[in-house]
Formats: sequence, structure tokens, C-alpha cells
Amino acid sequence: MLDDLAQSIETLQERIKAHGKSIGGYESRTRVTLIDPMLCALGWEVSDPSRVEIEPRTANGWADYALLGSNGRPVVFVEAKALSVTRPPILQTVSYAVAENTESALKVNYCAWTNGDEWAVFDVFKQDAVTRVSLADEDSAKCALKLLCLWRRSLMDGSMDMPVEPVIEPSPVAAPVGPLPMVVSPTDAQWLSLTAEFAATGNPPPKAIKMPDGKEAGLKSWRGVLLETALWLHDRGLLTRENCRIHMGPVRLIFSPDGKHSRGTPFHSPVPVGNTGIQMEGSVEPDQFVSNTRKLLVRFGQNPSSVHLKVPQPRSWTP
Repeated sequence: MLDDLAQSIETLQERIKAHGKSIGGYESRTRVTLIDPMLCALGWEVSDPSRVEIEPRTANGWADYALLGSNGRPVVFVEAKALSVTRPPILQTVSYAVAENTESALKVNYCAWTNGDEWAVFDVFKQDAVTRVSLADEDSAKCALKLLCLWRRSLMDGSMDMPVEPVIEPSPVAAPVGPLPMVVSPTDAQWLSLTAEFAATGNPPPKAIKMPDGKEAGLKSWRGVLLETALWLHDRGLLTRENCRIHMGPVRLIFSPDGKHSRGTPFHSPVPVGNTGIQMEGSVEPDQFVSNTRKLLVRFGQNPSSVHLKVPQPRSWTP
């Protein structure tokens, strides 16, 4: 199943890369070309009304999809947006399940939103994200593992299971990654390589970042991980205004000299990178700050495993 799912994801990754501009701002195109195929790959045959209800009416309006369990009741509400929509409609997504739960004794525990590239699944009662994934930015094998929580056979009874061990080999990364060094601090924090598995969203930010040359900088937010790395690369003449247009998705940029994405839309939350004249998009999830930092390092020939974060809660991380 995982091999088939990874292959389906690779097809969608190529589709986003080749046709992202034409799919663009059209929700209907996004659903037909990206979202419906993904749901089908996860066992939710969109054309089968016994498995998926299209545009179900909830106590708080019309959702886009209801994934149906073995009793024919929704187990997940899914909100769909056009590929170009990058601001997650989290409150809208969760509101369908919350409103429905007040009307029925059979509770809907989960909801999700997607723009065909980004997928985010939420636990309604824990008020936390179950998983987040970007098809365009991540390896197909890792995407498959993250999306297993939406596999129909694991959701039929309304509960959700997540894999705890890698069960397929990931594809090679763009830069060699050696053993993951870990230096335990005598305090309540420890240094972990940037290539460790970080569940950034919902967890406190690292206390500090250590660059490959040993330079350290204090951090107050996950945003600082990417910002300090960009400053370090600029100080070494690698990241400049001329080469800073680096994509985080089909149309969204991580950095630009004018604070605009590739189609000219302004950054939602522009952050100046020191006095470099470079603007950073600050409106992303914490997990994306980490993945974008890895991407940035690889782009300029730096090994992400040589950068370390001093994390305050070791139990939250898997080195």
C-alpha cells in the first residue's frame, strides 16, 4: 500500500510542478487534479457516496468533503482550497466538526484542510495538529508516512492511528547527511542536529542555534531558526539579494528582495533579514521554518546535519 501511495504522491508532485500555474487560483481544478486523486489513493473513492459525501451540510455550513466511517457517519470533514491559497482556514475547518458535535451524539474527532499541496489534519478535541505535510517540499516516502493517518482502513471506526516506525525507505536527499550528532547539556536542554525529526508546531522554540563554524545565536521563536541561518549565509557571501528568490512551493517564496511572491502577491508577514535588503515570508507554520532552513542550507551547499538546535524538551524530539 505504501509503495502505491508514494507513487501516487510522486505523480501529484510532478503535476504541481508542471501545471501549478494553470491550476492556480481555481478550487475546482485543484480538487479534480490534486485533492480527489489523493483521497482516492488513501482509499476514499470520491465517486462512491458510501465512502465520501461531497459538500455535506453541517450545523455550521457546507464542508467540501465528509469521509464516512463504517456506520455511514462522517469521521473526518475536509475543507478544500485552491492551490494558490496559502493561509490555512483552520477556524473554518474545525468549526464544521465542532458544530456537528453539538448536534449529534456520534462525535467527529478529526478535520482537515488542503490546497492540494499542503495537507493538515487536526484533532478536534485535543485542539492540536495530527500531521502536516507539503507534497511540493517533502520526499514522497515521508509524505506517504505522514498521510497514513488518513488511510481509510485505519479510520473506519472513527479512530486514527499513526505509524511509529519508518516502514519504507526515504528517497535520497539533495545533500549527504551523516550520523546525527547529539551533545547533551547539563541543563534541561540538549543540542540536536537540524536533521532530527522535529515536531515544531505546538512545541516551544529552541533556546539557541549553533552554525557549522561554531557561532551561536539565541532564539525566541521558530522563525529565528530560518532567520539566523539566512544571516549566517549572507555573512559568508552565499545568500544575496540577487539569488534569494527561493521557492517553498509552486508560487510561494521563502525570501525575495521586494517582499513579494513569484506572482507579485505581497508576503503575508514580511520580516527583514537584518540589514541585507532581503525580506523573509514569516507567515508559515513552525514546522515549515525548520524544513525551509534545511532547504536553504542544501541550496548553498551546506550540510543541515552540521547545524544544531538547543531544544528545551528532549522528549518531544526523535534524533
